[in-house]
Amino acid sequence: MCEFCGRVSCTLTKEQVLERGNIIEDNASGIMQTIEDEDNFDGFQGNTYSFAGVPCYDSLSALIPDEDEEDPHKYMRYVFDEDEGTGGGWMQEDIDNPLGFQTEQEFLASKERRLNL
Repeated sequence: MCEFCGRVSCTLTKEQVLERGNIIEDNASGIMQTIEDEDNFDGFQGNTYSFAGVPCYDSLSALIPDEDEEDPHKYMRYVFDEDEGTGGGWMQEDIDNPLGFQTEQEFLASKERRLNL
């Protein structure tokens, strides 16, 4: 059992995530941004979406294992605010199954292969 997430099936170690390196989050989770209450003029509670040709609110870096944390589920990412054109700072995230994500190196290698076709 993982002492950090409490799941019996989790055997994730810090060494595994550090060796694997940066990971890329699933695109589907990045296309939606929750509307804050003060942004709702009609009282509608919902989400805004990003579509092809429409700029995103934030650019997000790859998820980087947080070397300062013992917990292997802790990752860091840099957020850049596209609306303001300024850095939004670093943000920590808990990732349940980081081994299930594509690594940044795998992603870059697939882009390189496509460019060389």
